[in-house]
Amino acid sequence: MDNRRLLLWLSLAAVVYLMWNAWELEFARPPVVPGNPATTQVTSPSPRIPVTPGATAAGPAVPREIPVARPRPGEIIHIQTGLYRVRLALAGGQLRHLELVRYPQTIAAHSPPVAWFDDRGRRRLYGVVTWVGLNGSPAPGLTGRFKTTHRHYVLKPGAHRLTVPLIWKRNGIRIVERWIFYPQSYRIKVESTVTNDSTSSWSGAPLMGLEHAHPIVHVSFLGHFLPQNFVYRGAAYYNGKAYHELSASHIRKKSFSMIKAGGWLAYTNHYFLAALIPPAKESWHYYARSRSTTRYWLGALGPANRIVPGGRIREPVGLYVGPKRQQHLGTVAPGLAQTVDYGFLAILSQPLYLLLAWIEHWVGNWGVAIILLVLLIKLIFFPLQHAGGRSMARMQAMQPRIKAIQERFKDNREQSYRATLELFKKEKINPVSGCLPMLIQFPIYIALYWVLLASVELRHAPFTLWIRDLSAPDPLYILPVLYGMTMLVQQRFMPQAATMDKNQRRILMIFLPLVTLFLGSVMPSGLVLYWVVSGLFGIGQQWHINRVVRLEVAKAHR
Repeated sequence: MDNRRLLLWLSLAAVVYLMWNAWELEFARPPVVPGNPATTQVTSPSPRIPVTPGATAAGPAVPREIPVARPRPGEIIHIQTGLYRVRLALAGGQLRHLELVRYPQTIAAHSPPVAWFDDRGRRRLYGVVTWVGLNGSPAPGLTGRFKTTHRHYVLKPGAHRLTVPLIWKRNGIRIVERWIFYPQSYRIKVESTVTNDSTSSWSGAPLMGLEHAHPIVHVSFLGHFLPQNFVYRGAAYYNGKAYHELSASHIRKKSFSMIKAGGWLAYTNHYFLAALIPPAKESWHYYARSRSTTRYWLGALGPANRIVPGGRIREPVGLYVGPKRQQHLGTVAPGLAQTVDYGFLAILSQPLYLLLAWIEHWVGNWGVAIILLVLLIKLIFFPLQHAGGRSMARMQAMQPRIKAIQERFKDNREQSYRATLELFKKEKINPVSGCLPMLIQFPIYIALYWVLLASVELRHAPFTLWIRDLSAPDPLYILPVLYGMTMLVQQRFMPQAATMDKNQRRILMIFLPLVTLFLGSVMPSGLVLYWVVSGLFGIGQQWHINRVVRLEVAKAHR
């Protein structure tokens, strides 16, 4: 097989792959939501029945949209932990603003932290944990005002948790929400206690929600090739068995409704996640609605509770608001780690990430871990690469004889091709074996590309000198240039194609570096580092193999 053409086809395949990802992101059909909640039979392990306001015997009705109250001056609680800076509104128990203290926006010194929750701006996102009343029972909903004893809460060093109580009272009904923050966990627990001190029964249900903005952004043609535009941003859910994405276009066209136990509903972007996580053994009603062309509501309504006079119930729920650190997500809720977007090669990306993280744990540098991963992969593929390299070296040694055949049959292309194949057969050379290692390792390149692109652990991870962020392109384009140079050097070790004239080779030698430079300039520098080290290792290996084969051929013709 013509190795130059193979490299050309692999480069074109990479470009087509990038274009396909961009097309899917822009025009792909929304996923089909399995099942119809209005007719699906759900067996709840809880004696409480999952219903929604306005439910009928035919099935659960779509929850009515409740207007979200804007917080008034003086109704904001400020919360400080080692992980968060939070503004919690007393109106409806709304998490209006949340900064991730350990994640700066940029690599610049004194960069402010990422404001993951913010109720203002084009990309607004905030959360709600409250209670709604059923059958006319009083409840705070999204407009009722809670009360608290302080306006500032700080998690002290050495403390195991910080509890922020919110209290709501009306007509003998007392609801206490205890927001619990932990020093080393991005899971926020909200424990609610509802007490009925009135003279009549009370009915209500817990409600969690996320409102997010999804502005329509027009991306230029070249922008479709930028890796950061491939990662999914939007709603997602878990139905107890499988993870599904829930695009904004799907919500606009079909809405979404599901009653399940063991599920969750979330909003995810490139590196961060906000998830509504009810108790696993209770059936909750998950739904999504569009409030406008750019604003969407994700809701989770719990089972109805009937409390007799003098009765009391407790209901714990959870929120995950933080980075998509996949080794931690798996311990929070089933399927939550799948929000890390590894594309269609997740089956390869997952073990590559685990191996890379294990190496980094011991060396303490992600760039060094990538280099060591290259060496490990090269050792694994060494037998196959060595066999392919010997085949390429023998074909290189046959070049004078191949050129002689071309001169002899220069007027008969088919005869020249047959004679070349006979020469390969006589010398026991398999031209395909030289290309096989490249074809096998190409999926690994794609899988590692997704690991370096989607893993928050590599966000702002420095390597050395000018490489201060392995998840971003090389700012000085040094690695892309080195990558192009290694590709050109590798061409010198590859046999010339019998069907390629000088003009074709000249065009290829110009086109291949341009494609290489383009891909290297938009790819994460960690991936280009992988390619450069892999190319240098391949050059050294092929140089040694060529030297050995030349000595063998010279010895055989003595």
